[in-house]
Amino acid sequence: MNVCSIEWVVCLLLLSAVFFLIPGVRERQAFLCVCNVAFVATMIPNFAGWCALAGFLGIGFIAARVLLSRPRKWILVVYLVVLLAAFIIFKRYVFAKVLLPAALFRTIVATVGWSYMLFRQIQVVVDVYQGQIERLPLWNYLNFQLNIFGFVAGPIQRYEEFREHWKDLKPILSDAESVLRAYLRIFIGAIKMGLLGGFCFNSFTTCKNLLADPDRAAQMTHLHRVLLFLVIFYTYPIYIYLNFSGYCDMIIGGASLFGIRMPENFDRPYLSRNMIEYWTRWHRTLGFWIRDYVFTPLYKAIAGHWPQKAASLAFLCYFVAFFLAGVWHGSTWNFIIFGVLNGLGSSATKLWETFLVRKVGRPGLRSYLQNASVRAAAIFITVNYACLTIYFFRPELGLSYSMVKNIFAPHL
Repeated sequence: MNVCSIEWVVCLLLLSAVFFLIPGVRERQAFLCVCNVAFVATMIPNFAGWCALAGFLGIGFIAARVLLSRPRKWILVVYLVVLLAAFIIFKRYVFAKVLLPAALFRTIVATVGWSYMLFRQIQVVVDVYQGQIERLPLWNYLNFQLNIFGFVAGPIQRYEEFREHWKDLKPILSDAESVLRAYLRIFIGAIKMGLLGGFCFNSFTTCKNLLADPDRAAQMTHLHRVLLFLVIFYTYPIYIYLNFSGYCDMIIGGASLFGIRMPENFDRPYLSRNMIEYWTRWHRTLGFWIRDYVFTPLYKAIAGHWPQKAASLAFLCYFVAFFLAGVWHGSTWNFIIFGVLNGLGSSATKLWETFLVRKVGRPGLRSYLQNASVRAAAIFITVNYACLTIYFFRPELGLSYSMVKNIFAPHL
């Protein structure tokens, strides 16, 4: 079921209206569980998909319970390696197809939500190993993984946050005004996705079709072709932002009607002054997850083996972390380029900061950061670089190249 559909909104409002009339926490949990399963059922088209989902959830739960009783590092490492290898094969990553036998990629299991379930499962297993989760009832685990308010595309909620709301499922909206604000946020999210995002996408598509056609492009002036490309370059990132942030508005507003507080996922990302800050504002829950479960362990490992070089090698940690963040979005070559660009942007940010500290010291860095002109220039560069990364978010690499080439048509 599409979150931006009238059916989803109607179901959401009707179910939330009766939810807190149900007596008892257990009964409300059971009601929400039925909603979770019914929603997930609309995303899984066949029996193979259900088997794959059951196997994925079951293996994750078993691994977590084993680590609860035997917190051994080798068990965690083996499990994560097997899990990630299976995910790469399941998602049919192009680089894996080059390295592995084709027979591994013949089975087709169609469903959605796997990428976000992967993050939730890694978080649970790692936190169990580190002792941050002391109990993991199957009932809680399954509803956490299948939570209707985060199953498709996040936000990425931590298990501890989910558990705090799930154990009580009491209203978090204290008065009628808060409820109306939640309704308003759902409405604004729908406007972002359906109206504003749709307008940007239609503008992008129209200009893309014009510029991608070499015959049409050859009949335009060079200025006309450049302007078309600029519309493409900027409207697609705006569409991605409106579509995703609008989706999050609908999810966060809807979850609050059921007593579940989902984490915020956006904070004016196109006002970021560098790519590291950008990932704390854009898809924030992904950026924080990458920080906690990729960057920090990697940096600690380097600091443990080469403590004197850790600070100077931090840029490598940023590159690996945000390269993986980019590649996680999809399995085709364009997402590898997307990941490389995000890795380069974040690591360049760290290298520039290191250079400034060595050149002018910490006081000079603070003055630099407080300079309004520098901030404006940094935001301008960052937003354009972010748009460049999103240019490769679409899988049509050939078409992306053709549009750039046709800017100079008919000379090429």
